[in-house]
Amino acid sequence: MPVISQWPTATARNVAAALAAAAAQLPDLQAGVEHYQVAQGGYAALTGRAGSEVFSLEARLGAAHRRPGYSMWALFQVFDPEQPNLALVRFLERRDADGEPDEDRCRPRYSVALDRRLCRTFIPVCNQALNRLDPTGRGRSQHVDCYPGRVTAGNLLQTPLLAVGLFRRFREDGQNAVMLVDFTEPLAAPTVRLVKSVLARSDAHLIPRTTTASAVRVLLRARDGSVRQLGGMSTAVDQGVALARRCLE
Repeated sequence: MPVISQWPTATARNVAAALAAAAAQLPDLQAGVEHYQVAQGGYAALTGRAGSEVFSLEARLGAAHRRPGYSMWALFQVFDPEQPNLALVRFLERRDADGEPDEDRCRPRYSVALDRRLCRTFIPVCNQALNRLDPTGRGRSQHVDCYPGRVTAGNLLQTPLLAVGLFRRFREDGQNAVMLVDFTEPLAAPTVRLVKSVLARSDAHLIPRTTTASAVRVLLRARDGSVRQLGGMSTAVDQGVALARRCLE
């Protein structure tokens, strides 16, 4: 593994090992672990550094809902050498032929099958992936989840059940809180907020999309090896990461 300029070598190796272990727990999702190194942009808005070197775990959740030729993906990216137990998660649809992401705010569509894989398989792995990297030695980590898109009509009945599962287990998995940002689904949000008020209260944060665009970019490696910087998020992401930092401290 190459030495990474802004990451201490031991920390970089530990993050890579943690993501490799997480990927091994996701064989059914066709997960792959890759490291992207970009000179400028990306997460500089959150780290205050010109570099945006990122460790990324990508997982294909399945074929996109009623959209041949596209798949839904989940990204788990570790971006700050000073807090290697902090990550941003984003969900999106990508074209199968070339991996090109869809930036439509109404995408992805969370069907019954896709949402179940996301909440019962992918998120539980994310909850524990970085716990051993906690600089304080408490075995805690925190991820902030960017949730654009819409829930399908058929998935609305399942949504509260999945929310109950997430809000019941996050503490025992090593998370200090549940953090959902850019969460604007008009039908699912009220149900999730109700579950939050019963099970998590102050330890869950649902931050709706703001009117101001975030400067943060998630990083995607294209089939030709080039790296795409994908925006489209609002400053709700910045708010969520700032809150996550305080939780970890």
